[in-house]
Amino acid sequence: MESGGGRYLTRRDLEAVIRRAAELETSGGSTVPELSEADVVRIAQEVGLSEANIRRALAEHSSSAEMLLADRGVISRLCGSGLVTASRTVSRSAEEVTAELENYFQSHQSLQLVRRTQHTSLWEPDKSVVASVVRGLDVFGRGYKLAKRGRAVELRVVPLSEESCRITLTSDLGNERAGWFWGFGVAVGMPLTWVWLMFILEGGFIPDPWLLATPGIIASTVALARVGYRRGVERMRLVLDGLLDRLEHDEPLEPPRPSWRDLLK
Repeated sequence: MESGGGRYLTRRDLEAVIRRAAELETSGGSTVPELSEADVVRIAQEVGLSEANIRRALAEHSSSAEMLLADRGVISRLCGSGLVTASRTVSRSAEEVTAELENYFQSHQSLQLVRRTQHTSLWEPDKSVVASVVRGLDVFGRGYKLAKRGRAVELRVVPLSEESCRITLTSDLGNERAGWFWGFGVAVGMPLTWVWLMFILEGGFIPDPWLLATPGIIASTVALARVGYRRGVERMRLVLDGLLDRLEHDEPLEPPRPSWRDLLK
């Protein structure tokens, strides 16, 4: 499209041109300068993007690029990621949300602070004797699901404006995933190993049917572990989403306690 001021570009054209210009700049040996978030907001506003959407995109990028938790290894590739994440944008200040969540972690979920960065904090179950006993007895019916089922929780709160922020909660279920994987591995692998040893000791060879069946048995074991672990992931995602729901609606973070009849069930 042409006009007196030159050719106009669509939004898609603009994205393609900027991406290609950055590639040419890098391939030519030039160093691309680092930009502050304020610079990014200013430049994006100049091309017609709203500040709210820019800051939300920055918050989402930051949440995905600077996680304190990491998930690697063979079990991760076989059974899926051990990290369960839930995010929400709420119309509350980052300082208020951070203070409320951190107090909830300490006083109601038996978690202790391990590490803190600008927008992120890492929490693990309190390993003291008293905390372990309180979690085990659970007299008040709190459940302590974040501490009992996960080995760590990451909290990330990125301000979008003075009155809004982007919250990301991540629970590390690596222990639960390993339990499913090794549990099925022992249940299936140990009997299979004994059968192999029996045939080897008695006849000095393994029958062909066992050799053919082995890959299927291993695949079935991994599939069963994945199914069991996925149910755990769904339950933890409900816990995280419920916490974010209460934050979004400015409700008490501690859900209603069960009745004494429920506690005795």
